[in-house]
Amino acid sequence: MEPQFLRKNTKTPEHSFYCRYAEVPYTYDQFHYHKEYELLYILQNNGTRFIGDSIESFNDHDLVLVGPGLPHYWQSDVEYYQNNEDLKAKVIVIHFEKDFLGQDFFDIPEMNQVKILLSKANRGIHFSRDVAMILGEKLLAIPEKTDWLQITELVSVLSMMAEGEYKTIASESFSNSYHQSNNEDRITGIYNYLIQNHHDDLSLSDVANFANMNTSAFCRYFKKVTSKTFSDSLNDIRIGIACKKLINSDLSIAEIGYSCGYQSISYFNRQFKKVKGYTPSDYRLKYLNNIKFSA
Repeated sequence: MEPQFLRKNTKTPEHSFYCRYAEVPYTYDQFHYHKEYELLYILQNNGTRFIGDSIESFNDHDLVLVGPGLPHYWQSDVEYYQNNEDLKAKVIVIHFEKDFLGQDFFDIPEMNQVKILLSKANRGIHFSRDVAMILGEKLLAIPEKTDWLQITELVSVLSMMAEGEYKTIASESFSNSYHQSNNEDRITGIYNYLIQNHHDDLSLSDVANFANMNTSAFCRYFKKVTSKTFSDSLNDIRIGIACKKLINSDLSIAEIGYSCGYQSISYFNRQFKKVKGYTPSDYRLKYLNNIKFSA
């Protein structure tokens, strides 16, 4: 299932960004993406969150920032579809464009940490429960404020998010498919090389040669910059691309494993489960079951 592009109307004559609190029977939104950032806070709801190649459970006080072009949706659990008037999904959603405060606003020194945060949102960002609980009240207050007070409150929220505890969601390889980086530094070049050649039998020496480094220096450099070993990063990239194929194609598990550079399907299954927590077949089934249930 290919994600759909949705056009959002974030700007009006009265507002430079979109902010809404909603109480609905359940959340279901087709797998989609858009050019705006999306900040979603769950006050009450539980189900499955799909962001890029990530499939994870969510519940109350879930706070996520999704970057432009990253496919996503939130699927409520079955109990929310039972016409129970006492059980509602309660959410607040904010959409804003990168330049909603002016083209260079996030380039000023005071906004540097927020700029870094926004750059990481191309993989989706999940914030710790403590951060979500602290910022929940501030987010709820934004729709009630007027004019410039909405702006200052949102900037305050973004600044606090940048200083809080969070983790990225989708794999590097999945987000790279939707975002073409203009960063030409060494590590970006290495990652692009891994992504473009993930289906080959890549060795450490192959990649070190590409980076014009000997293997020992390359290993030290790569671990220092990424906090991962070369083999772990290559495996993450292959698994991320496999996830995309499991979602968007009818290829068999074996075909996907071989096409992603694995020489052994049993090894592919073990590595996939190690990274994603599911076997490839269970991952595909879980995704398809959620799609069918909500169709």
